[in-house]
Amino acid sequence: MLGIAGAALAQTSVTASGVIDTGIGYANNVGNGTQSKVGGTDSILGVSNVGFSGKEDLGGGLSAIFNLQAGFNPTTGAQSASGQLFSRNALVGLDSPGGKLTVGKQWNFNDDWLVGSIFKGGYNSGAIFKFSEFDAVSEIYNNTVKYVSPTFSGFQGGAMLGFGEAAGSVRSGQVYNLAGRYQQGPLLLAASYDHEQDGNASLISNGSLYKLVTLGASYGFGALTARLGYAHSDISGPGVFQSIPSQSARKAYAVEAGLDYAFTPAFTGSADAIYRKNTTLANNSKVYRLLGIYSLSKRTSLIANIAHLNNAGGASESLVATNSTAIGGGYANQSQTAVALGIRHLF
Repeated sequence: MLGIAGAALAQTSVTASGVIDTGIGYANNVGNGTQSKVGGTDSILGVSNVGFSGKEDLGGGLSAIFNLQAGFNPTTGAQSASGQLFSRNALVGLDSPGGKLTVGKQWNFNDDWLVGSIFKGGYNSGAIFKFSEFDAVSEIYNNTVKYVSPTFSGFQGGAMLGFGEAAGSVRSGQVYNLAGRYQQGPLLLAASYDHEQDGNASLISNGSLYKLVTLGASYGFGALTARLGYAHSDISGPGVFQSIPSQSARKAYAVEAGLDYAFTPAFTGSADAIYRKNTTLANNSKVYRLLGIYSLSKRTSLIANIAHLNNAGGASESLVATNSTAIGGGYANQSQTAVALGIRHLF
């Protein structure tokens, strides 16, 4: 009996892991729009989390897998999403030579394949998904089924369907995401389409739609990597969406261009510029960002990030949220600068 149990356990693995990302930050034009703030800051490059992942060999190349991740804010110890324990991942599924199929609370393919590799991440740090029309550039959805194909000659595809779980309506709150990427040597190409249905939809009303097309490419030239990303947002009207706040009908696009340079094996510097244009409301925003990461070890890095936001034409976007109730969290035509110095540890 002990031998059988030992053999079974040998085919199963469970890993505890996580990341702590925190530091000290400064931002101007917060509060009433004229105030400055200095204090602890979280999620410079990403939300801190702790979790468990596991894999069981079922034989014939088939494995059962799971992933649970709980997000938290190191400065306070509070959950990163109030009332949600496993806010960063909660999934179970099967992995095989024919692909991976998972069910649960899961990230879209934008976050899987474009954020980090093409779009720079981080909250309050100048990321593209902080813009009010582009939250779905990095979003996690409830009640989803997700399939990721194997890689064929550098190409990989995927599809995700999120059920709205509304009685009497299949469409209400429904989400689907289709994506593909090609990676060969120093070249990465990726594309994604997100379609999110208003949670107020019913049998007699389709409600509003949120559609997002995302494209990106990166190429490495030795120590230098060049990145270019584009996103187009189409919001048909107010509604209840998982990713974005309710807002009037509008279309917008955003472009991010960036460079990463490895000055030494331990230090990498990045420079990014983002231009956002709301073509319906005729307003725009620009973000300029510098990021430095110095690796003390494989697990621990020091981080320095500075970002400057400029709004024009009535735009009210923000790097760090203010007391404003406007879409975007800022004040119309207000600029903002945010600086963060921190540490990031993987375990």
